[in-house]
Amino acid sequence: MPRVVIAEDHAIVRDGLRRILEAHGSTVIGEIGDGLQVLGIVERTKPDVLLLDLGLPGLHGLDILREELEP
Repeated sequence: MPRVVIAEDHAIVRDGLRRILEAHGSTVIGEIGDGLQVLGIVERTKPDVLLLDLGLPGLHGLDILREELEP
């Protein structure tokens, strides 16, 4: 089953996503609400899936994607 990190600044949304994902067999291995911390948690946990809110505080989701996709 997929190992997932949720990057979302609203705790209630993170909780709802976690419940849905776990009910369908996924394992949530990390949650984060600040864009500046997303790359660190992704590097540490090596998830199969990153659910990324584009409007995170600290660092916009598109900037996170650019950082992650650069070689």
